Amino acid sequence: PQKEAIGLGAMALFGEKYGDVVRTIKIGDARKPYSFELCGGLHVRATGDIGFFRFTTEEAVGAGLRRVEAVTGRQAQILIQDGLDKLHRVSRRLNASSDELEARLDAVLAENKNLQKDISQLQRKQARSQFESLLGEMEQIDGLQLMASQVEVGDMEGLREMADWFRSSVQSGVAVLSAVTGGRVILVVAVTDDLVKRGLKAGAIVGQVAKMVGGGGGGRPALAQAGGKDPEKLPEALDAVPDMIRQALNNPGH
Repeated sequence: PQKEAIGLGAMALFGEKYGDVVRTIKIGDARKPYSFELCGGLHVRATGDIGFFRFTTEEAVGAGLRRVEAVTGRQAQILIQDGLDKLHRVSRRLNASSDELEARLDAVLAENKNLQKDISQLQRKQARSQFESLLGEMEQIDGLQLMASQVEVGDMEGLREMADWFRSSVQSGVAVLSAVTGGRVILVVAVTDDLVKRGLKAGAIVGQVAKMVGGGGGGRPALAQAGGKDPEKLPEALDAVPDMIRQALNNPGH
């Protein structure tokens, strides 16, 4: 009886499809099975008839429900053979036996990590050198120093670090730093605290520059960032920064 089966712990899926009398299936030890279910019918006499069995995918299909797929028999053998073939190809490329492969891979990853660290340090030194050069080329705008330049950095983090250097090195000024990476413009604007008090806002400046290069952005009064999709307009946008600064000083807070 269905109630008796469920009372013994049988799992019932789609209970409305079962009648008053049900078939139950146990897999594993009869006293402590790892699967005990109501079943509409059998496809094999025993699990051993299935042969080799390998899960291939698993995904969520609802709250508390997972769907799994697997291959068996010949298809499972093909899956394993394909995996072994890939393992052998990787072993040859890494010049290591299958037993040595994990250790060899760890060594390659460690070497790559060290190289990435060296590259990052070199890029930072290069960025610092650019910044030092720009310090000596700043423009004077109504008594403040302006650094509006395109630099060679690979990401927004590099621009933000330059902006931090600017705020640490310049007593009163504005930095509008830009770069082109992946075919897009990235921008960071930094404003020293004294100019923030006078009404200059980094977010307003970066918004104007970003608009000219087909983008947008914003941030805090002292530091803001943005992006754009038109690198060809970047020189024109940077040339317009001095007028933006003058207008902002004449209309503080706008």
